[in-house]
Amino acid sequence: MAKLGILVQGELDRLRKYNLFTATTVVLLLWVGMTWLLEAGEVTAFVPLILLMDSTMMSSLLVGATLFYEKKEHAINSILVTPVPETEYIAAKIIVSVFNSLLTFLALAATAYFLKGVTFNFALVAAAVVVITAFHALLGIWFAFFSKNFSSLLVNLMLYIIFLMLPPVLADLGIIGEKIARFFIILPPDAAGTMLQAGFATVPLGRLIFGFVYLLALSAALYKYIVLPGFNQYAMRETGV
Repeated sequence: MAKLGILVQGELDRLRKYNLFTATTVVLLLWVGMTWLLEAGEVTAFVPLILLMDSTMMSSLLVGATLFYEKKEHAINSILVTPVPETEYIAAKIIVSVFNSLLTFLALAATAYFLKGVTFNFALVAAAVVVITAFHALLGIWFAFFSKNFSSLLVNLMLYIIFLMLPPVLADLGIIGEKIARFFIILPPDAAGTMLQAGFATVPLGRLIFGFVYLLALSAALYKYIVLPGFNQYAMRETGV
């Protein structure tokens, strides 16, 4: 646990060093300002959408960016000669990603409650943010492992948006019919959206439970079968072995 704490502190220091924390703070202030300008009824639709964007795309992008900065520093070379297991290295990145997402959640929740009087299921939304962010942090790590550069990472994220996030949006707009849209729950962003909406409005209990179980199972599979084995390949490639 002591090693994990040092790794987490190192991740936070890297965010500050490369102004990534400043960038996320500026974006957060923008969201808070927009929430403050909205009517109470609009806040219940706006906040889940922002939390979805932050815990999915922002989480993947942030963890991917830190990995590319590590490449420039050759940090992986230093890590490999220390008694730090890869499990704690990956866990530190997930913890910091969850921490950043929870900061966004707390700021938006405070704005919605104290300035707009909007109440919601705080515990449910917080739990959803943790699960969604953990999965997408792992996804960002995986993308960074096989992306040659930061532009390549952005392309992979854009493909994720087009093929997995866009279909549920088209269904909400009525462009895709309900018979097909009901199967979109198997898309991680759709399951994530359902989990977040459940804190602000009534959603079918079965879809809510499925969303949590599904993303937790995907996270476990992604970590065990893709990210953890991929780390060893990534480390050997970066060290020239």
